Parts: sequence; structure tokens; C-alpha cells
Amino acid sequence: MLTSAVVMYCGPYDEGNQPPTRRIDHAIALSRRFDLPLFIAGDAFEGKEIDRFSVRAWEAGVASVIPAFDPRHCTLADAQAVAREILSRDLACLSHLHLVTDWWHMDRASTMLERELAQILGRIVRVQPSSVFSGPAPSRLVHENERQGLNDYLVGTYGQRQVVDPLIHRPVQPTL
Repeated sequence: MLTSAVVMYCGPYDEGNQPPTRRIDHAIALSRRFDLPLFIAGDAFEGKEIDRFSVRAWEAGVASVIPAFDPRHCTLADAQAVAREILSRDLACLSHLHLVTDWWHMDRASTMLERELAQILGRIVRVQPSSVFSGPAPSRLVHENERQGLNDYLVGTYGQRQVVDPLIHRPVQPTL
């Protein structure tokens, strides 16, 4: 009986013009270590990044990879996509998720995931942070945005504020 799984949110392009692999590599290691299915969510490329990371996970030996795509491109949509996949796959025994994202994103991401799971599934699913600590240090503005985003979510105003996001979520296209 499946009671746990790993969830990984795709991240920003903060290591050059290639998709960073620190999150997916951490998620793959966790999934393989405990023989758990892997949900992959969060994609600014209409699902192509989820597909790319799914192939990477399968090739690394992850037995079950579950894409969770939502075109809205935000952490809240990612949490809702994971919850909808759990519901649609009738994973009623699932009670524990290991969430993989960067350390600076974890508070907002884990709070949103836990609360959206409770709202959509109608039950509590424990979210265990499994933070990634490698990668570039985010700017002060990123930290401020994370805190403000969490606060907005908690008071019910998430997505209503204009946000200046210094993170790059797509590769930079060369200008000709």
C-alpha cells in the first residue's frame, strides 16, 4: 500500500541557459532511496520541462513518475496540480509527501502544498521538506517575494499583487 511519495517543483533558470538539475537530481535520489513514486510539477514550457525531467527520472531508475502540469506557472498552481493528480489516481492511502524545492522557496511551497492538499482531497497529507541547498544564492528581492507570497496566500490575496520577479524561469533567447 502506497503511503508516501516525492514531489518536485521545477525551478528557475539560475545556473545559465540550461534547466538546472539540482532539484530533479535530489528528487530522483530520494525517490530511488525509498522506492517512492515521483510527482513532477511546475513548468514554464507547456509541460516540456516536466517531460524532460520525467525522462531523466525514468532513465535513472525511478519506477513511477507522475507529471502534474498546470499552465498558470505559479507555486499555488503547482500545489493544486499535484493534489488533482493524487485525487484522479485515487491515491487515498497517500499520507506523506517529501517536497523537493530550493531552501529559499520551501516555506511558501510546503505551506501551499499542505493546505491545497487538505482543501482538494478533504484530508491531511503531511508534507516533509527535503530542501535543496546547492545552487546560486537568491537576491534579497527573492527572499522578500517569498515572504510576501506566503503572507498573501495565508490572508487569501495570493496572485492579486504585481510582483517584480528577478528570477529567470525560461532560458534567455539570444538576440540577433
